[in-house]
Amino acid sequence: MRLEHLASLAITLAMIMASVLGLPEALGAHPLWAVKTGGIGSLGGLGIYAALRMSGVRPAVLAALAGIGLLATVYAISQGKLIFAASLAENAIAGRVWFFGWFGVMAAACVLLCSLAACALRR
Repeated sequence: MRLEHLASLAITLAMIMASVLGLPEALGAHPLWAVKTGGIGSLGGLGIYAALRMSGVRPAVLAALAGIGLLATVYAISQGKLIFAASLAENAIAGRVWFFGWFGVMAAACVLLCSLAACALRR
């Protein structure tokens, strides 16, 4: 097993542990599903990273795409939470954007961190 693979696994495990310790909740996720979205999103991000690396996408390109994806999902969750709270929990679509957006945030963050680690280890 290459060092890049071990680093990816370590990053994913660290993100899952951060989710268990309350990082998504501290960043604005709902307390009832903060751990679930963090764990599932991180594992999904590892799967996305592995699939794209096996298909030949370079780590630098993957890091740029993941960075754009992270920015887009952070914007989506912030707007979803804002609209959901302003509607007094009646806007179900905004609530779903807030909920599912956290899966995307954690997945994009995992892909970004794994890509940056791969860039650093290839030098």
